[in-house]
Amino acid sequence: MEEESVSLAGRVMSMRSAGNKLIFLDLVGDEHKVQLMCTSNNYEGDFDKLHHDVKRGDIIGVEGVPGRSKTGELSVRPRKVQLLSFCLHMLPKQHEVEVHGLNKDTRYRQRYLDLIMSNNVKKVFKVRN
Repeated sequence: MEEESVSLAGRVMSMRSAGNKLIFLDLVGDEHKVQLMCTSNNYEGDFDKLHHDVKRGDIIGVEGVPGRSKTGELSVRPRKVQLLSFCLHMLPKQHEVEVHGLNKDTRYRQRYLDLIMSNNVKKVFKVRN
């Protein structure tokens, strides 16, 4: 029986490494978050290249098998990952923004960054539109 495969794309908001053979990525697109559980066993290609090339803020395309992690979170075990767009300026860490928030100067001068990092700001823009 062949497993069902899904394809998705989004921005990498956080990366967590659990050794050399396992990487967790949080992929966000259209205000929804999916965890990618990248293991060297399932991945078709050079896993070390994936580990070094993908950075926080990059936009990637993924093809893989959906499932749940041990904690019950929706996740995808990717077979293929393709880098669609590089992030030229590193995004701030998500947990730092949640705790401290972006300062007022950054919010007004770098509006794009505020929209990328804060879901509340995106919701306000949609409601006003």
